[in-house]
Amino acid sequence: MLHKDLENKYYLQWIQFLKKTEGWDRTEIETYQFNQLKRIINYSWDNTVGYRELWQKYSLTPQSFKSLDDINLFPCISKEDIRDRLEDFTVKLPEADYITTGGSTGIPFGFYRTKEAFGRELASKAWQYYRRGWKEEDRQIVFRGLPIVSDDKTEYFPEYNELRCSSYYMTNEWLKYFATKAMEYKPLWLRCYPSAGFLLAKFIKETKTIFPELKGILCASENLYGFQKEYMQDVFGCRVFSHYGHYELSALAGFCEFSDYYHVLPQYGFVQLLDDKNGQVTTPNQLGEIVATSFIMNATCFIRYRTRDFAKYAGNNCSQCGRPYQIWSQVEGRSQDFFITKSNRYISIAAINMHDDTFDDLKYFQYYQDSPGIVVLKYVPKNTFTPSTLIKIRAKLNSKFENDIDIFFAEVDESGLARTPRGKFLYLQQKLKVGING
Repeated sequence: MLHKDLENKYYLQWIQFLKKTEGWDRTEIETYQFNQLKRIINYSWDNTVGYRELWQKYSLTPQSFKSLDDINLFPCISKEDIRDRLEDFTVKLPEADYITTGGSTGIPFGFYRTKEAFGRELASKAWQYYRRGWKEEDRQIVFRGLPIVSDDKTEYFPEYNELRCSSYYMTNEWLKYFATKAMEYKPLWLRCYPSAGFLLAKFIKETKTIFPELKGILCASENLYGFQKEYMQDVFGCRVFSHYGHYELSALAGFCEFSDYYHVLPQYGFVQLLDDKNGQVTTPNQLGEIVATSFIMNATCFIRYRTRDFAKYAGNNCSQCGRPYQIWSQVEGRSQDFFITKSNRYISIAAINMHDDTFDDLKYFQYYQDSPGIVVLKYVPKNTFTPSTLIKIRAKLNSKFENDIDIFFAEVDESGLARTPRGKFLYLQQKLKVGING
């Protein structure tokens, strides 16, 4: 069966564009990025009330953008800015779908995305995987937060040539079963949350379980820590590849084929790392917030969007592959904490992320756990909140947790939510000792 993405015209068109532009030098990249920024600024000025009013407050118009450096004249925008005036920051396109994400910040966030943008997103990730030798027709086994409804917690999808295993069932009993299924399927690639891949690797090593030989491991959606990467590479005998991205489709970065440094894809968006004074980070090993402008999102537009994720700057050219791309040595800010269930299973917070309207009536929320099998959802309501809101949320979470965690609710004000030292909201405030972090 032909891989489903290879039937997607937007996917195929973008793959061809990336292939054509792979050899661009810095001048060609900067020319392209300038033209794309100019296009999206003009487009948003003409079609959205939100950006036009925001820029007018700073006495800015599209004519203010005359060079790449002029992007710094334009103010940054936050999740809350877009969330609270979504329609004002959105161009009404008939083919756009409404999607949501809580990300790792605990700020419910919905926006509109076209099928063309999503096709380009899939192609951009595939293009990065090509560096490792991945091909669409290759067999892969997947441990991510995808719903698996079968009794054996696995499901085969021939249109993607992948065997999906539930990342909600990372116990020894189930991992032994998944390994048996893997031996039958013989995948070439493991695609997973880093936490799930690490748990699988620990089980294989500690129980001396046989697992098929892999060409590589493809990680996403969580921080990949050094100890996890080294452990998985040792157990599986292949390289681990990681990429950074987010649902807003504003920035994408993936490992080089020769090193474990992230290369920011310049055709995808314009990405800056900003310090705490909004200055651009240019010193190697300095940490900065990822602030990005999407070139592929034309429904809800993201221009100088604060992602609340952080990366360490490493330069603007890779000495090993030669690409004149922005380079990061490390990505931070993606939580990979776990819930602990009644039956002592570990469930990654990435696995319960909702992409519908479940949390639309909450301004902020945060999970808190200090006892196995019990989780408190602290929340700040919006003015659209009703008693039925919690009924809907409980039902959704119970379906994710499979009734292995009891959910309680606590209404709080914003000061009642824990933050990181940088002021970022924690998605999960975990007070239990979780024995999988090294």
